[in-house]
Order: sequence, then structure tokens, then C-alpha cells
Amino acid sequence: MEQPYTFLQDVESVKLHEKAKELFANGDHIKALEIIEDMILVNKEDKNIWFLHAEQGYMLKKLSDKTDNFDVDFTFLLGSVGCFSEDVKLLRSCAHGFYSLAHQIESVMYYKKCLKKAKQVLSVSNPNEDSGSSVAQMSLRWKAHKSKTDKDLESLIKNAESKIALIKTGGLKDLLEEECESEDLESKNSPEPAKNEFKSLRSFWLGLDVKVKRDFMKVSVAKLISFVEGVHERPGRNALEKILDSAREDRKWTFWMCRTKCSKKFSSAEECKSHLESEHAADFKPLKEEDRIKRIGKDWARKILVGGWEPVDTVAAVEMIKNRLAAVKAFSYKNGWSKEWPLAVDEERSKLLKEIKFFLGMFCDLKILPCSVRDCVMQYPLRHFGELEVSKQSLVDSHLVETPQSICFLDCHELNQILNFLKRIKSERDDGIDLVSRAVDSILCSTQVKEKIDFDPQFSLLLLDRRLLKSNNPPFDDEGTINVFDPNVHYAKAPAQGDDIISWLTDYNSVEKTFPRPIREYNLDIWVAVLRAVQFTCRTLETKYAKKVQVFNYYVALTDVEDLCISEDERRRNLQEDQWNSYASLLCDRCEERVPGNSLTNKLFVCAVRDVLEGALYLTFDFPDFEECLNLIRGRKGLSDDIVLKSIDSLKSVATSKGILIDSKILLVDNSRISLLNDLTRLSVFDNRTYILELLKKFLLKTSTSTSSSLSKTGEHKPSDILEPESTSPSLGKVEEDSMEPDATLSRETGRLEISSNTVNREEVMPREESQSEHLESTLGEAATRYNSALDMTLKALLNIQILKEDLMQPFQDHPEEHVPPALRNFFTAFVSDVINNEGVYSCLLRDLLSSLEEVISMSSGAAEVLVAILEFWHCWKNAKRESLVTRLFTLEENERMSCRKCRKKPNYPEQSSYGIVMAADSIRDLKCALGNIEFVDILKVIQMEYKMLCDVKTGGCGITNFVHHIISKCPPIFIIVLEWEKSDTEKEIFDTTKALDWEIDISRLYEGLEPKTNYRLVSMVGCGEEEAEHVCIVYEKNCWVNLRRDALTGEDVGNWKSVVKFCGEKKVRPEILFYEAAARSMS
Repeated sequence: MEQPYTFLQDVESVKLHEKAKELFANGDHIKALEIIEDMILVNKEDKNIWFLHAEQGYMLKKLSDKTDNFDVDFTFLLGSVGCFSEDVKLLRSCAHGFYSLAHQIESVMYYKKCLKKAKQVLSVSNPNEDSGSSVAQMSLRWKAHKSKTDKDLESLIKNAESKIALIKTGGLKDLLEEECESEDLESKNSPEPAKNEFKSLRSFWLGLDVKVKRDFMKVSVAKLISFVEGVHERPGRNALEKILDSAREDRKWTFWMCRTKCSKKFSSAEECKSHLESEHAADFKPLKEEDRIKRIGKDWARKILVGGWEPVDTVAAVEMIKNRLAAVKAFSYKNGWSKEWPLAVDEERSKLLKEIKFFLGMFCDLKILPCSVRDCVMQYPLRHFGELEVSKQSLVDSHLVETPQSICFLDCHELNQILNFLKRIKSERDDGIDLVSRAVDSILCSTQVKEKIDFDPQFSLLLLDRRLLKSNNPPFDDEGTINVFDPNVHYAKAPAQGDDIISWLTDYNSVEKTFPRPIREYNLDIWVAVLRAVQFTCRTLETKYAKKVQVFNYYVALTDVEDLCISEDERRRNLQEDQWNSYASLLCDRCEERVPGNSLTNKLFVCAVRDVLEGALYLTFDFPDFEECLNLIRGRKGLSDDIVLKSIDSLKSVATSKGILIDSKILLVDNSRISLLNDLTRLSVFDNRTYILELLKKFLLKTSTSTSSSLSKTGEHKPSDILEPESTSPSLGKVEEDSMEPDATLSRETGRLEISSNTVNREEVMPREESQSEHLESTLGEAATRYNSALDMTLKALLNIQILKEDLMQPFQDHPEEHVPPALRNFFTAFVSDVINNEGVYSCLLRDLLSSLEEVISMSSGAAEVLVAILEFWHCWKNAKRESLVTRLFTLEENERMSCRKCRKKPNYPEQSSYGIVMAADSIRDLKCALGNIEFVDILKVIQMEYKMLCDVKTGGCGITNFVHHIISKCPPIFIIVLEWEKSDTEKEIFDTTKALDWEIDISRLYEGLEPKTNYRLVSMVGCGEEEAEHVCIVYEKNCWVNLRRDALTGEDVGNWKSVVKFCGEKKVRPEILFYEAAARSMS
């Protein structure tokens, strides 16, 4: 028969392969991997494809050996193992790869995989020998080679087994930590970049006028294109124009691109993921939907997480179900739990229930709780109620079938059974996937773009990030969205201090050095490694699903065995006892009948009968010689029926448990797949700014150095010129720096309302009566005629807090801290004396405060920024005997504690101060819609739980992520919540979000360390209207919510809280700041 054609017979393919090897040897590993990856994609159906997988695996292994980064080393090694696991011909290389992975992270799982592969290779029989001389000679060479290979594998097996034993005793832990520490020290000793290379350029920059500096940020597109053409000729110009055209059309610098031969582009991460899953084997799912393992839904997860899990008085509860079912039916349930069931005082049951909640909650958080585990656990209360003669319909009527609260009816024996079962579920895989994420982080971090680049309306100017004028280290801009601004307005108030921009100009760490370079080559090496790792994980998923099918088929075989015994019982009804067949002999006879058939069903049946008659404790799936198996079965024909039935029940229970445990393992493996796929998707991102910045920096550097040179000859500028306008009030400039961008105030999407990181001298944050320059006086004069909506409404909201007024009424000494701004002194005096309520007084005080804060807040500042500015300004209200008003009333002192679930380390983190918490409005809305009847404080808790920390390897940790415990020991009298909104929120979205809020919250459910029922009540809130600059203030006065008017402390009644929700929806008012006061205060 003619052998099928293979790529190894194709001359061009052989040349390509040789070229790839040559390129790799000469250091061009990216191009080499590209060629091999293309050949794999083209020849994926070829019988010799294993040859290319082997080549790619060896390349990734070499890259692993070369890198100094531990995480990247592991990622390349995992990718190489993924290549070797593609074909059985590469089992030996695969075994060695698993051993290396296991050695790096002390993984029992990988050592076991190494053992399995090595033993599989050893089990391969020698080829049949032939009498022919050439064949015999080949056989001799084969034997010599196999002998050497066998010794190598036997040594590998011995080492792996000893390592597993050592890990179980903890013997390798110290050694692994020492290796990690040494690697961390090596990475820290990397040379620092040279400083002060461009001293003359720094001096030149400091000598520029503020306007010149701001104009420097506007780059002519035409001039940049001309410059690029001069440096990179026509191909460079074409590449740049293509990038700029894409920017105009897409209004985004970033996109996703598959790095395989298909090179498809995508506009979102989800599109890219779908492509990788469908076209590049980055997912595995059984063909039938019903065969796929499903995680429990959000409804059940919520029931598990928020339940009280207190033991129920079962006797009293059952009596109520049997005799007062109508009353039981009327019980009210919240999140699946009712407080109307009678409780029992039982410490042991209570402790067991808390442990069960811990495990189920942990599995929910880790997303490894399958429906089958829930169903298995819920069978316990159903059986228990059955024993107590409670009908299934009564349970349905009592709503106990659909809630985990039914578990609270169980006694200690059954609770222990559940707990022991849950403890068998693996909650983590020691597969090192977290190292891959860290490797990707380290690679992306070095190239991640921080700077925004926008355009003018005509797209004739590139507008550099205005934050560069104050710092060369702005937060990362992951979005890459392109905005269109009027350049003059955009840079009008941008501060221009210091020389950080020169450091930015000369820093090339985050730019692409080669232009134009094919995008596909960007991170191709690590991309291929992670792709192979994803595909390897998918094959593991496939294996797990196959194992589940095998267990299911075994269970079916056991059911067939049981059915035979049941049919024999029915037959016996019409026969004398001496005519009965024993179960064992009946099963033996049926096996004799099935032996001729060699189907999988027959094999499993014989296997199941053998295990039943042997009284096996575990399932066996080996298929030995049938004759040998039958002899064993024949020898046990005399077993009693009771022993057979007991063995069947035992094995069915084992099969059921094993199948359920496989379900959770499948979800665990799928978590690894999802994590790897997310990493692969992140690596698929390309940011055109990496090209643009390289060109921009060269262009700007060339422009500025030539200008510096010519100006130094003419002496047109002096270094002191730039200092003149700003030397009059340096503190004002400093405050403007801190408040220009919201990033300086709002630490993250869900986080804290941070106190300013720079210590501001409060005595300088005010107008100076005699020493101010004319320029500053005129600026403040203009401010007096303007109105700031955010400042007005935020001040009104603060004035409605009772504890603030009580605190200000305390004796403050005759001589408070010097230099309290007159505007603030007058404001507080009028507030305490109620003079502020007189007509026109508040408006005057507001204008004075606006003048004092003019340089700290802009007319476009949001309410949250204004709030921080106000509180920073109020810090000066203190004296030697009393700490600041802001510290006493508004500052939240929080400790974060983490206990690593793997290595049990408990690092200490310093106490952190903030003015409150920041939450994304859409997250609150989405959780409310998803979880239904859940309280606002529980939504905050769920969002807070998403914040996790790494167990720091540098301090001896294991590197895995853990949940964080938030602890406060003292309650602030005022608790602030800031909501961050999208500008495009609809009326319905605003209504749904406001509806999710509660006017009373118990923060002991949010923070540890507090007494239960530490309640706070909403007393005022600031919202943003349909127009960005339009703010509203709604306060609670005399049992009614009131919408306050502009420039006044009076307003119109809104009504109760439901009316407030309706008001916000209809008027499109987005609540931004919520002021909660301790409940005792708000009641008074």
C-alpha cells in the first residue's frame, strides 16, 4: 500500500525547517518560531506533525534555559511541555519536561505526571526482531538505545518518587525559598540607567516660558510624517500614515491580533478569545450540552454566601411543618433564608455548619462548585426529612428544597459526613498558572504605555499627555482611547514645573525600538508558549471528561449487576428456596455468557462483577485476561447474597463520589484554562502608541536639542524666566498638580477615596493679603464672579451633617493654629451661629471659599475631587491640644490582613488612611440585577471581595492570590461612599443604580473588628445632573428628603426615599457622594 505524502518529502518544507533552525541558532528566535508555527498550522493533519511539535518544544526549552526571569522561564518550559504532549512519540521529552516543571515549583502534580509518562515509555515493547541481517543489526542498535533510555527513565522515576516523598514531609520548602531569594537578589542588582545625560537640555527646559512648554506638547502631524520619511524613508512614512488613518477611523490606539498565520485583528478582548477558542483549540467542551459540567448559578452562590447558617431546632421545626404547614408556608425568606425557623443552642452543630459554609463559600469564590456537589449535599436533608416522615411536597411548600438552610436541620453525624465529603474536593492545582500570569505582567509592564495621545479636531496635531508636564510617571492608560480636544483649552491650566519631561523624552523602555516592525513578531515567543500551555490544559480537560464518562459507564455496569440481583428476587417469589440461584453464581453465569463479546460494555460488566465479588474498596478500570478474571469470579460463587449487595452499594457510592469529585476537578482545570486564555488575550493586544512614541520622542528630542543649541548662542531665554509667575505662590501650583487629574484622588475603580499623597502646607493654601502679585490678585478677582456647582452642593451636603456642627461648637481656644484662612473662619463661624441661613450670607461665603480654592479645583472638577480638596483645606482647623477636624470626623483608618490559603503566611501591612470608599456604579447595578434581593452593604462586600493580594514571593510567600480581610478598630463618625459613573448612563440605569442604594447600612458587615449592628444612616448626597457641570444636593431634613437650590440653603421637598430614587431616574441625577452618619447621631 502506498504511504501517504508527508511534508518531510517536500523540498520547500525541508528548506523552511532548516532555515528556522539556522535562524534560531543565530539568535533570531522570533522568526524561527514564526516559521515553525506556520508549518504546524499548514501541516496539522500530516502524520509527521510530531516532528514540528518536537522542534518547537526544543526551541521553547532553549528559551527557558536562557532567561533570567523565573516566571518567564517557567512559562517557556510549560509551553515546551505543551508541545511535547501533542504526540506519544515525544513521551520521553514530555516526562523530562514535567520533571523540570515540578522541580521549579515543588509540584506533586507535575511529578506524578512525570511518573506516568516515564512508566508509559518503559511499557513500550521492543520491535519484533527479524532474521535478516540488516533488520537484526537495527534491532541491536535499538536495544542499545532502549537500554540507555530505560536507565535514564528509571533514574527519572526514582528521583520523582523521592521528591514526592520529600514534598510530603516539607523537606523541599526551605531549598525552594532559598532559590527564589537568590533569584530576587539577582534581579534587584540590575544596573540603573544613567542619569543626568542631558544636563544642558534640562537647563534649556527650565528656562522656557510656560506657554512655550504647553505648545511643545502639540506635535504637527505633517512635520512628524516628514521627519519619519527622512529617517525611515518611504516604508516608514507608509507605516505611520497607516497607523494614523487607523487612529482616525477607530478612535483607539489599541487592538487585538492573533499571532498565528491567520493574523486576524479584533476590536475587543472577547472577540479575540472567541477566535482563539474556536480556531486554535483554546477550549474544550463535550459535544452534548447536557454532558458539560456547570457551575452553580449566582442565585445559589448568594444563598450560600449571605446565609446565617445557624442550627435549627429540628424537632420543633418538623412539628410546625406537620401541624402548622399553612403558617410555615407564609414564612418570609430573604436570599433563601428565613429567620422564622426556631433555632437550637448547639455549639457543635453551629461549628460544623460554619465549617460547611466556609468550604462551600470558598468553592463559590473560586468558581469550582459544580451543580452536582450542591445536589449531593442537598440529598442529606431530603433523606433526613424522609426519615422524620416529612413528605417531599411539604418540603416544597416550606421552601426547604431550594435553600441551603435545610442543611441546618441536620444532626452532627450527617453534618460530619457532608464536611468530610467537602474536604475531599481539591480547591487548588499546583500547576504554576499564577507564574504565567506574573510572567505576562512583567513582559507587558515593560512595554505598557502610560501616556495618553489625543488629537485636535482637524487631526492635524498630536496632543501629548498633559500630565507629562508635571510627572514622567502617570498611571497606565490601558484603554488607549483617542479623544479630540481644543489644544488651547486642553493645556490652558496644565502645570509646567520641574524637568521630568526630559527624563520621559530620553526613556525608551516602553517604546518599540524597531520601526516599522511586523506586529505579529511582537511578543511572539511568549505568545506561542502560552498558546501551547492553553492547548495542553484543554487536553487535560478532555482527559478529565473521558475519565468521567468511564466512571459513569462503570456505574451503569454496577446498576446492571444490581438489576440482575433484583430480577432474581422477583423470580424467587414463585420458587422453592432450594431452586434459588445465589447472586454470586447468577453473576458468574452472566459473565460466562458475555465473555465472547469483546465490547467495552462487556469488559466493564466483567470488571464490575469481579470488583463486587472481591469486595473492592475502589473502582478498577484495568481489563485483564478474561480467562484469569473468570477464574477469580468462579472461585467466589459461594459468597452470600448480603455480602454481594453490600459490596454493590459500597461501589455505587464510591462511583458516585468519584464522579462528583471529577466534576470539581474539571472546573479547577477550566479555571486554569480561563486564566491562561486571559493571559494569551492580553498578549494579543497591540498598542500603536509603542510605535508612535518611539517616533515622537526622536522627533521631539531632535527638535528640542537643535532649538536648545541655537538659543544658547543667542541668549534669548534665561533659566529664571519660568520661575517668575510661579514663584509668587508655589503651593498653589503644587495643589493644582495634585488635583488636575482624577487619578490622583480616586485610587482605583473600586477602592479608597485617598488622602492626598503629597503633604500640603495648609497655611499656604489661601490668598496672601499683602504679598500676592498683581497677576494672582486679578485671577482671584475673576473667581469671585464665577460659580462652582460642585463646590456649592458638596458644601451643602457637608453642612447637613449634625456631628460636624456639634464638633465645631466645641470651644476651639482663643488662638487656634495660625494662618487659618479668613474665608474658612468666617464660614464656620456663620455656620455655627446660624447666621449662614440669613439671605445672601451663604452666597458671599461661597464666593470667598471659591476664591481660596480656585487653584485647587477647576470649574470642570467632579464632586469627588472637590470633596477631597475641601477636606484637605479643612485640615488647618486644629490646635496644639486637638487634632484636625478632618482626622476626627472623616478619616477612615483601615488595616488589610491576608492569611495565605496555601503557605499560611500572614504578612503585616501598614495602616492606611482614606476619606471613604470608591465604587463603580455599574458594578453595583450589575450585582443588584444579578443577585436580586440583596442589600446595598452586601453588594459592597461582594465588590470588596474581588480585591485580592499576592502572597509575596520576595518575603518568602508562595505567590498565589488570596482574599483580603478589611479591619477597622474605630468607626469614623462620618462614612463616605463615592460612586464612579460612566458618562453614557441611561435614565433606567441611573434609576436601577439608585434603587440599589440603601439609606441605612451596617458597616460591621463590610469591615471586621466592629460590633454587630454598627449602623450608619444617609443624611445627604451630592449628584451630577445631565450636564457635567450641573450638580445637585439632596439632604434629609425633618423626616423628608429635600433638593437644595443653587446659592441657598433652602429647597423643594422630594419626599421619601422611593421618591428620591424616582427623582434621580427622571432628572438623570447620578448620585456621586453619599454621606452616612453614625445612626445614633442621625437619629438625634
